[in-house]
Amino acid sequence: MKNATRAAVVAVLAVVASLLIAPSGTAQASSRAAVGTISGRVTAPAGYPGGKVIDVSLRRLSAEGEWVEVASSLVGAGSTYTLGAPTAGTYQVRAGMTFSDSATPSRRITVSKGTRVTGVDLAIRPDPTVSGTITADGFDLALLQPGGDADDRGLNAHVWGRIDGHWERVGDRTRLGTFEGAPVLVADDGRYSFSVPGFYEAVRVQFYQSVCDAWAPCRRFGLAPEVARTYWDGTPDGGPTFAGAADLDVRSGPVVDKDITLKAATKLRAVAEPRIAGTVGVGEVVRARVGSYAPGPTTRDYKWIGQVRGSDRLLARGRTYRVPASLLGHRLALQEWPARSGFEAPVQQSRYYLVKSAARLAVTTKPGKGRATVRLRITAPAVSKTQLHGKASIYAKGKRIKTVKVRNGKATIRITRQARGKRTYTIRYSGNRLVTSPTTSLRIAIR
Repeated sequence: MKNATRAAVVAVLAVVASLLIAPSGTAQASSRAAVGTISGRVTAPAGYPGGKVIDVSLRRLSAEGEWVEVASSLVGAGSTYTLGAPTAGTYQVRAGMTFSDSATPSRRITVSKGTRVTGVDLAIRPDPTVSGTITADGFDLALLQPGGDADDRGLNAHVWGRIDGHWERVGDRTRLGTFEGAPVLVADDGRYSFSVPGFYEAVRVQFYQSVCDAWAPCRRFGLAPEVARTYWDGTPDGGPTFAGAADLDVRSGPVVDKDITLKAATKLRAVAEPRIAGTVGVGEVVRARVGSYAPGPTTRDYKWIGQVRGSDRLLARGRTYRVPASLLGHRLALQEWPARSGFEAPVQQSRYYLVKSAARLAVTTKPGKGRATVRLRITAPAVSKTQLHGKASIYAKGKRIKTVKVRNGKATIRITRQARGKRTYTIRYSGNRLVTSPTTSLRIAIR
């Protein structure tokens, strides 16, 4: 059932992608704000399956020497593309399909204002593969397959490729059945295979099991991986660090027999979940109240997660976070990612907190003979008058005297049959899903 669902999702994605291809066979990225453009054609070998969508991306060389994607376009084989360069600089064009085919990147292209570069053609070809056999030590490999008991946290591979002397993450390969014709990562007998663009100078691979987080939910959040993260380093058991990993050369074709033994993980045990400290309100600064583990972690990373229209979004990282007005009426949670060398750790998440705006209550009074009129004016940051509704009540000695409706941030309370003399009254606004419920006290001299 799971594979059928995933296949349906893939089919929908393919249809959506095909709709993005212009009817003329040419897909263009917006160049309205570009300083220059780069265009060309994407070709494929004879017999290449029709209907496949190819992602053409424009990458800018950063000050750190890394290629950062700045624009992209979806095209079919044989189609042309035009990509707009947002700023002056050095660029490169790449094209490929996730998990299967790619083209050798274009030459370096210098773009300045008014530059129009044409004829930057790219030829798609099948990617070479890396393959071998995984042996499980201390855990059952079958439990990490779809339908197993590991909460869908299958085995994965992080792949890094070196280009122009810098390492960049190539992508993930996950055992979820087939995706756009990609090979399954791990077969039932432990054999694995995945494709890598052949233009990388060298490739390094890490095997790991997913953690449970907002984007990879499990039946039980907060479980540590069952498998120790391991890099292929040429030895039977692999190694624990990227620096110690061995380079694989895929430029000449497939790389085979890269066998490795993966071991059961030593885990950190979660004792108490993290919490958000402070007022979760617009403009307020909240901070992480750490969770606890056994043994204790040596480092912790924090991610602030916003739940907007039912979807989780990464908002920021760090121990503190200033809540923006854009999060008003939505929910905020804190994720804690602990780490300790030699251990696998769970990701822990706090409960979700509804973000409100702190209402301010201004009150004026007009006392009379045995009576008083109390006028309320309510304001709240990032909240319009029309959103300031609810009820307001007045109390004396803890007893509610009267309740009225609040409209557009205003209300008038008239009380009668009050004893003569000065008396303390308490005014409370109920608030609503966007604003808090403020309370204020004042003395009124009844005549």
